Amino acid sequence: MSLLITMTRWQGLALTSFALLGLVAFSRTPLKIYRSLIVVLVWMGLFYGLALGWVSPENSAIWYGHWSLSGFVQAADMLWRIALVFGLTRLYTAVTMPLEQGMGIAYFFNPLIRITPKAADFALMLTLTLRFIPLILEEAVLIGKVRVLKSEWPHSWVKQSWEIIQLIVPLILLSLRRAEELAENLMSRGYGSGKYHTLILHERTYEDFAGVLIIGVWGVLLLILR
Repeated sequence: MSLLITMTRWQGLALTSFALLGLVAFSRTPLKIYRSLIVVLVWMGLFYGLALGWVSPENSAIWYGHWSLSGFVQAADMLWRIALVFGLTRLYTAVTMPLEQGMGIAYFFNPLIRITPKAADFALMLTLTLRFIPLILEEAVLIGKVRVLKSEWPHSWVKQSWEIIQLIVPLILLSLRRAEELAENLMSRGYGSGKYHTLILHERTYEDFAGVLIIGVWGVLLLILR
């Protein structure tokens, strides 16, 4: 969907915008989870507006340029596409557990296992990555709380940066320990290259088939509106 959003015209962008608003309302996700996304989009809008809106003549100083309406339109079009991609990604991660994300991605790699066993290794890598990212974030938060309990957090941004750099070392050590434990568990269970198979967490329901059908029709419409 993200690839199709980058290729479609404004009709497809409008269709995707209405679909995204409908999905947000249907999922009943709190709007505060999009707060950081809005801040990022504001800064990106300022950057693209300055980069594309100001046009300077060739072989002349930049201050001899002028503001261009076509440049602002191009910047708005790029920001619109980025906002839709980020919004869909944020909604997807908000309503789907990391383990289910990994299983879903790895499920689509299963047909490729017949072609090359490396597809199974790649599917396993994706599953483990999505599974352990939340755990690493939790450990980072825990390490930060332990540091705050030891002494008062400095107010200077230079000292704060130094404290954050010092917290990276124990986080890396904990991550390496988890990776070593995971490798030992895989070896004890007889894992070999090309032997990974995805698990189905639940039986497929009519809602699953309806979701796949809607996404398929959505993608076809975006291709038609190119």
